[in-house]
Amino acid sequence: MKRDWDLIRKLLTDVEEDNVLFSDVPAEPRWDSQSEEQYVKELTAYRAIESKIYGHFEMLVDNGYIDGLEIIRSTSGDFYYSLHSPRLTMAGHDLLDTMRSATIWETIKSTAKTKSMELTFDAIKALGALALKSTLE
Repeated sequence: MKRDWDLIRKLLTDVEEDNVLFSDVPAEPRWDSQSEEQYVKELTAYRAIESKIYGHFEMLVDNGYIDGLEIIRSTSGDFYYSLHSPRLTMAGHDLLDTMRSATIWETIKSTAKTKSMELTFDAIKALGALALKSTLE
């Protein structure tokens, strides 16, 4: 799975705003009257979306940006979760504050691309400070 910073920004915002956290995970397809080929295609697409969303939440939890959420991966590849009043940690708030402004966020992404930098948590913080400074000048 490739890290999707726009998704990370959205997930952090969802936690902060107490939104339903997994609302973007579609309903698992059912094998009704469709062909096996169509069902497998839909199931594959569902698993990709599910993996992306749960995987990004898992990264945020594992790195201390979200507390009160546990993501469990089964050996079969299924995802489960446990919610205990999820909230952003101080680090989560700091990261979201850096990414919140659409103008600053676009500046961060374009600067990273121009400088051929990979976006990491530390790079976002550093580029966010530079983008804010240039906005204020």
